[in-house]
Amino acid sequence: MFQLFYLCLDIGGTEIKLNILDQDYQRFYPEDYHYPSHAQSSKQDILDHFTVIIEEQLQNFKGSIQGIGFAVPGPFDYVCGISWMQGLGKYESLYQVNIANFIQQWLISRGYPSEFPICFENDAVAFALGEYLDGAAKQAEKIICLTLGTGCGSSFIEKGQVVRNRYGLPDNGMLYQEPFLDGVIEDYLSARGLTRIAQQFSLRAKDGLSLSKAAAAGSIEAKQVFHQFGLMIGTALQPYVRAFQPDCLVLGGQISKSFTLMKKGIEAGLDNQASLDIIASPAGSWSTYKGLCYQLNQSQK
Repeated sequence: MFQLFYLCLDIGGTEIKLNILDQDYQRFYPEDYHYPSHAQSSKQDILDHFTVIIEEQLQNFKGSIQGIGFAVPGPFDYVCGISWMQGLGKYESLYQVNIANFIQQWLISRGYPSEFPICFENDAVAFALGEYLDGAAKQAEKIICLTLGTGCGSSFIEKGQVVRNRYGLPDNGMLYQEPFLDGVIEDYLSARGLTRIAQQFSLRAKDGLSLSKAAAAGSIEAKQVFHQFGLMIGTALQPYVRAFQPDCLVLGGQISKSFTLMKKGIEAGLDNQASLDIIASPAGSWSTYKGLCYQLNQSQK
């Protein structure tokens, strides 16, 4: 059988990670490539940065890439490849830019066919699909995936399909803009939400990494911050868990690395949803790549 390889990029606000996967979801590179995101740069600088990264990989892999997948945070038109990110402190200059068309035209200029497969998917959705296909929640009937970092991504999976506009979920199936307390969910289940709690404890260590190090060093206050953050997660998710009745909740993103400090808080916020299995994915971007690979596989059929 002819082996297909896909270039998969996880586009974050701080860095871009990538790997090459075959159609069986196996990584070609043992370790991911990491690049700075340039998310604060001009439109042309960011687009040129994308092409430099892609060119390097296409050259390294000697023309055997059969498709390119991009995992991108929202808001974003994933069908047309147009960014709608605004007011989020990242990729502001790409607002209303048709990235898909730019990449396609660039590939054509390099001799690739006009039908060369490119897909754009929400980063949380790609992560959730990867977790369902071959991750911590493999083949579970109902999954909620939550990615915690600069922002808050979410996806609901039922029997391998992304759930939207059912179970009381919004049309896009994502929770980040849903009302919560005096704002929206992303105000609280994100790096800035964690910082807000840290400020309440008058801690100097305010970002996730420094708080995690402080907790590991024995700081009671830092541990309390993560417990309160977990409580916030559980409280925010409680109505959706009750409506959707998932088999498991899978956490991803940088903040999820402090899962052990948050788990009891999450359980308390969920109000003793005893049947729910709560997991922190050890796969990280690999699950995101798998989700992109799945979408590219589907486009080849």
